[in-house]
Amino acid sequence: MRLCSITLIICIHVSVFAFGQKVTINRDNVSLTTVIKEIKRQSGYNFLYDAGALFNTPRITVNASDADLAEVLEQCFDGLSLDYIIRDNYVIISKKILSGAEPKNAQQRQISGQVTSSKGERLEGVTVRVENSTIVTATDASGGFRMVVPSQSTTLMFSLLGFENQQITVGQAQTSVDVTMTPSLSDLDEVVVVGFGERRRGDLTGSISTVTAADIGRIPQASPQFALQGHTTGVRVAPVSGNPNEAPQIFVRGVGTWNGASQPLYVVDGQLFEPPRDGNEDVISSGSLRTPPNIFNLINANDIESISVLKDASAAAIYGSRAANGVVLITTKRGKSDRPIIEFDANMAVQNMPTFDMLATEQFVDIAREMYENSRNPDVSIARNLYGRDEPSDAVRLTSFNPQFDPESPYYIADRTTYNWQEELVDRNALNQNHSLRVSGATPRVDYYLSGGYFDQNGGINKNRLKRYTGAINLNVKATDWAKVGVNYKYTNQTSTNYGGDLEALAYAPPWQPIYGSHPSGYETVIDPYRLGTTWQGLKKYGQASIENLAALADFNTPYFDLERNFGQLYVELTPLKGLVLRGSLNLDYTSQDRWGLDQMVITNLFRPVGQDPRLQYPNAPNSQARIEHRINNSFNYQTDFTASYTKIFASKHHLNVVAGVQDQRHRRETVNLNSDNITNIPENPRYTGWGGDLANNNSFYSWNHRFWFGMVGRASYHYNSKYYLDVSMRRDASNGFARDFRWGNFYAVSGAWRISSEPFFNVEFVDDLKIHGGWGEAGNDEAAVGRYAFLSRVNTGSTTYRWGSGNGDAIGIMQLGATVNDFPNPSLSWEVASTVNVGFDALLLNNRLNVTAEWYRRITSGILQTVSLPLSVGTSNPLFNIGELENKGVDLLVGFKDRAGAFNYGISGNISFVSNMVTKLYNDQPLLISGLHRRHADNVVRIEEGRSIGTIWGYKAGGIFQTQQEIDEHFANTPDNLVTNVSHVAPGDMYFLDVHGNPTDEERFYSTTPDGRINDFDRTEIGNVLPGYTYGVNLNLGWKGLDLVVNFYGEGDVDKVNSSRRRFESMSGVHNQLATTVDRWTPTNTNTDVPRAVVGDPAGNNRMSDRWVEDASFFRLNTWQLGYSLQNSALTALGNTVSSLRVFVGGHNNIYLHRWSTLDPVNDAFPLPKTFTMGLNARF
Repeated sequence: MRLCSITLIICIHVSVFAFGQKVTINRDNVSLTTVIKEIKRQSGYNFLYDAGALFNTPRITVNASDADLAEVLEQCFDGLSLDYIIRDNYVIISKKILSGAEPKNAQQRQISGQVTSSKGERLEGVTVRVENSTIVTATDASGGFRMVVPSQSTTLMFSLLGFENQQITVGQAQTSVDVTMTPSLSDLDEVVVVGFGERRRGDLTGSISTVTAADIGRIPQASPQFALQGHTTGVRVAPVSGNPNEAPQIFVRGVGTWNGASQPLYVVDGQLFEPPRDGNEDVISSGSLRTPPNIFNLINANDIESISVLKDASAAAIYGSRAANGVVLITTKRGKSDRPIIEFDANMAVQNMPTFDMLATEQFVDIAREMYENSRNPDVSIARNLYGRDEPSDAVRLTSFNPQFDPESPYYIADRTTYNWQEELVDRNALNQNHSLRVSGATPRVDYYLSGGYFDQNGGINKNRLKRYTGAINLNVKATDWAKVGVNYKYTNQTSTNYGGDLEALAYAPPWQPIYGSHPSGYETVIDPYRLGTTWQGLKKYGQASIENLAALADFNTPYFDLERNFGQLYVELTPLKGLVLRGSLNLDYTSQDRWGLDQMVITNLFRPVGQDPRLQYPNAPNSQARIEHRINNSFNYQTDFTASYTKIFASKHHLNVVAGVQDQRHRRETVNLNSDNITNIPENPRYTGWGGDLANNNSFYSWNHRFWFGMVGRASYHYNSKYYLDVSMRRDASNGFARDFRWGNFYAVSGAWRISSEPFFNVEFVDDLKIHGGWGEAGNDEAAVGRYAFLSRVNTGSTTYRWGSGNGDAIGIMQLGATVNDFPNPSLSWEVASTVNVGFDALLLNNRLNVTAEWYRRITSGILQTVSLPLSVGTSNPLFNIGELENKGVDLLVGFKDRAGAFNYGISGNISFVSNMVTKLYNDQPLLISGLHRRHADNVVRIEEGRSIGTIWGYKAGGIFQTQQEIDEHFANTPDNLVTNVSHVAPGDMYFLDVHGNPTDEERFYSTTPDGRINDFDRTEIGNVLPGYTYGVNLNLGWKGLDLVVNFYGEGDVDKVNSSRRRFESMSGVHNQLATTVDRWTPTNTNTDVPRAVVGDPAGNNRMSDRWVEDASFFRLNTWQLGYSLQNSALTALGNTVSSLRVFVGGHNNIYLHRWSTLDPVNDAFPLPKTFTMGLNARF
């Protein structure tokens, strides 16, 4: 086909409807982009073009009055090297095709074919080009093409704006080829999953962040949640640790409550799942048997199509009583292609974690001796503590800790070998695997998706491991033109071992205690039970600091966690009228968890420093060799949904969608605990079949829990010509967690948007799209376990006694069992409610290459549950009331740029989220001290006080280190310290602390802000905040021919944490090992240091909670990176026709980690995040 034919087809093929569109425009010497915007505003047509096609186009002049669209376009493109096609409501612009010919001596043949869309529509104007050639043509109105190509095997390249490029290899004997092209959506046309439906990104009015399958597939961890880290604004993914058995926590725009329920609601393909509760390790862990594990840990990452996070209440309110902390929507994959596709992914990873730098034996002995020598307490004299008697017997040697540190003692140990427990029990180069096989496809009536996955992650410490098998089926059948049915099923089988040891437990060991020894197991025992005779003595072989041999216990007392989960959905969807969709679904979820524990106590008690005689441990089972425990937790959840959705377009510009429905969810959990202390024959695994002994000496318990929710939802969405938007939603929910009269709640939301760039007065050339949006909404939280069923009273009948009358010489009566009501019910308890205001804008600039999104929000959580004090005479615990209030407010900002230069394409984006958190109301204004609210981070000293963040770390301020006795005398003469009981025991090298507050006054109820010359509990103050002030991410995407590079950075700033590892291993007052930093401790010859002296008993309170232990926990890390290469067509041809694509890659996670933290990891020192290197392949057949 010659150039004239191509040009004729492209130029004259204009739909009749285009002639009916009238445009008036008069512009002189303006850019083509400016004219396109004006035409779009007047006609409603969208323009599709590559930004590079319009680059450096000359300025034009257009004069038209009430002219047809086609006439105006002719003026616009007259004299330009551009072509255009009008199809449906789109004008597609492309560069003019300049065809050429191959050398005349080349052997040639003719190829013909047809190009269609994935919906079966014939595509006109598709550019068909021979690779590395000037031979080019385009498809005609029927989608057909015909061209002359070289006779050898040839690669044809198909391209059309709005569709993904295709490459097809044509064999030597092949004369025809048919091609199907899939749409390539713009940023605005991207479909985003919202509650009970989908929406074009350009039509959103609420705040929603999304990551796609491409981002999720690059994560080497067990949990796909990490894909949100650094990619989404306002969403903080906080890893609990590097333990694969623990899923990370998600906080959406701050922490919403202090009652352990700040996690978002999870929704998988419309099915609701209970969120894990923050602050409880048993709940977060996948091995937990208290509640269902985090659903993210049970889904194969390769099965996920997208993850959307509904961040503000205007988006999340449609989920009502469980959406106060946001909603995470997980959409899984389904079949798309018109032919079967087989995909295989293989990923191998190697991980390593850092370890503590601890003291060697000689160094520890020096510090230990110094601790006792520095003591001024006469009860801790050096003579008494080093020997206990002049001639220590074996008994004293084995029971007294201190002779080991005296150079004059025969038991001196400074020259003994140093054993590094961390190096021995940390698995270096731990191997992880993640493999997945998927089959998918679609026809006009049926689409299907099947997958199987295997995941194996070595935790890296002492046999900590997670293995998981997954399966998935997604089948959708269009039975008639108006009826559709489908099934979506997921299966998970998971086994994990988690003995519980971590780096801190390993670092605690005295450096002279060996791991391996003469016991038949190969391990060294901790005690010598019969050292002094035939009676069990339990004498510690390595002094009072002896720890249990974790390596041995992992072999003889390892708990196993088995989990099996089946969940899925059956649905029927009817379309009785155009635009009306009726849908009913049944969602089922059954989870079975088993915890197995075998403690071979006859053996394991030799490896424990407690040294209990197993013959006396269970008196009723003197011949027992072991103890077995089996805990079973089964949960069943079913959910039924019925929804109706109606969509109507009026007069081509008024778009209306209405959704209404009901949702019923019921959940039942049963727990059974079985154990026996009388196991006379050690059973072999698997899982202790028969249990190997008499079960007479056993005990068990059974518990169950039943919850239900019922909701009615409604939403109306309207927009006028994609310019003015309005969304209104409502949900009415009931929960059996509250009393009958208070279990219903109504949650409303309204949001709107204005596409200001579509207004006639808006004429900014470099702005392609600008939309302002805002909203308000309310959502509830009934997940606070502290208040569940608190409207009921519990009767205690097992442990309450009374005395009645007198008898048998007992004047005060005879003890009788009774019953009491221990709590004070509150029938008026209700939800915690989060009210959110959100405003922002979305902009596309520079021919859609630059996108900017900015949002401001303010969320107030009210009705937070708090206890109210009652007089002691009431005799019950204090009741709960909805009293507390908490405010989170902040700003989210996202900037991204993407472009293409020939074969090189690139994109870079950055995001940052600022959030501040403040308590605004408490019961009686009374501050709270909460233990472990933020896991290990605040070391049990988080203060909740009006006007402060709930992440406030509360403690003393250190002033420095005493250098002389005179300084000590002057300080305590002017500022006595209540924590120092005997000033005479304080010496140079000890720390002093500041007087910052005074005792409460009538005006200042809790402490005076004026120092009072005394240090006491009122001098504790804010010394840090465990909640980050901001989080940020940077993402880079590069592509050139077959190469691709993806890099994701993530960071947190303005955050402090208590370094619990330092507080434990830098205290220098106990008998366990210490950090190597203690070598720089204060001594008379080393006074220029911030590490105080070593002294037993800590007489000056050096180790009290103070800012000595608080460190900057900010960090910036290379979160993930992946470098891949996709084989080109010539290489694939050599592999045969079975492989359609093959990509190999290398990558990593956490490979660069920048922080000021003094030990290992500001996230978690005890189980730090490992550095991971990966390699693998993605193949499609």
